[in-house]
Amino acid sequence: MIQSLYYKEWHKSRWALLIILLFFTGIIIYSFINISQNIRISGVDQVWDIIIQKGTYYFTYIKYLPLMAGILLAITQYIPEMTSKRLKLTLHLPLPESKIMLTMLSYGIINLSLIFTLVYCVVYLGTRFYFPAEIAYWNTIVTLPWLLGGITAYLLTVWVCIEPVWKQRVFNSTISILILALYYFDVMPKAYSPSMIYILIITIISGFFSFYSLIRFKDGEQF
Repeated sequence: MIQSLYYKEWHKSRWALLIILLFFTGIIIYSFINISQNIRISGVDQVWDIIIQKGTYYFTYIKYLPLMAGILLAITQYIPEMTSKRLKLTLHLPLPESKIMLTMLSYGIINLSLIFTLVYCVVYLGTRFYFPAEIAYWNTIVTLPWLLGGITAYLLTVWVCIEPVWKQRVFNSTISILILALYYFDVMPKAYSPSMIYILIITIISGFFSFYSLIRFKDGEQF
């Protein structure tokens, strides 16, 4: 039964996942071309100096891609469930409702985590080709809050999508925007290091919001 649920989610979201992969691939290739050009024009020593002295990093182009990826995947998974009233049918499967919800959420979390892990590794190893390990780490660690923000965006968008009352959806959306802002401050690399555990906790807590909306949906809340 769980395999059937995963297949259903894959059927709905396969094109969205492909689009996400293509966008990340294009932006990362562009970023590496940018690094290569700067080294060719300015010289590697000057580029190193800019990175170290000014805190410049070369992957700002991917900053909001994890956010958009999380939102897109959640929409492709859950908007069809709500507009076609399919979620009610899904909840009648011979599984506990909480397990059904957890399976659907885990599908999105696993896929995003795989993509984001791949992105992180490619960014680090690609940067390592041009720079020493310290500079590669410097340019890669800055992406961690953004990638974690993508997972959080997915969870919060699900929370909004399955909420049955529009007024509450607006409230949920406002709260979601405020939460997601925490992941995308313009700061120096490693500035997030002391607070990573806290935003990780926020991400975990966000996963429980959807279950509250599911209860409201199941009970037919109107207010």
